Amino acid sequence: MMKEIKRISITDAIVENIREMIESGEFKIGEKLPAESKLCEDLKVSRTSLREAFRVLQTLSYITILPGKGAYVADPKQSASHNKKDWYEIEDAKFYDFMDVRIAIETLSVRLSVERATTKQVGELQKIHESFVAAGEEQDGVRLIMLDELFHNKITEYTGNQLLVNINKQLTECFRIYRGSSFMNKDVYRNALEPHARILECFLTRDAVRAVTEMREHLDITAQDMSIIHSPADTSGVDSTHEVLA
Repeated sequence: MMKEIKRISITDAIVENIREMIESGEFKIGEKLPAESKLCEDLKVSRTSLREAFRVLQTLSYITILPGKGAYVADPKQSASHNKKDWYEIEDAKFYDFMDVRIAIETLSVRLSVERATTKQVGELQKIHESFVAAGEEQDGVRLIMLDELFHNKITEYTGNQLLVNINKQLTECFRIYRGSSFMNKDVYRNALEPHARILECFLTRDAVRAVTEMREHLDITAQDMSIIHSPADTSGVDSTHEVLA
């Protein structure tokens, strides 16, 4: 049964409510979720809060949003299989294999991005970081997940290199399950906060060389955090299912 939202963090509460219904089987894989107006009425929330929750649920691979059609419950196995087929051909890619590639892509991206980003784009990145800090102070885990992904994706976007953007998109999809479960740990947030601030400072000072160093150190810490949080069975690629987030 749907429960009226009463928690302080509305987005977080909506996400948890719908996630529970998906995991319990009340909403089945492939099923279209009720219309936004219906969900807003049942959950007693605004359309803005619901849409933000949908973005988070999509980030966590619980739903798929089809423009003009609505939101559907995602099939985690099919999603993982699709990523494996389209992104890499080997059968046993490990978590650290992906981290190696991510470090290579994001250090290149941050160097180019610091050199090429417009003043407006740097301002946008600064606002994202400020929202990230605020979400941490409010202990809003779902916003932390969304804003962390947005911060890194914007850095790649600002390079203006569409090949890098496409590769990063593939990596982002592979890492969503890890980002989602990891940011439920407060230590992970603290370990991301200062590196994000230092990376942002590199944009403000246009120091591309330092930006590469800061990004590498940030991702090294990220890898360490994830290896501690996840068991060896959970760090063996993208075959993890929604149970990791339970």
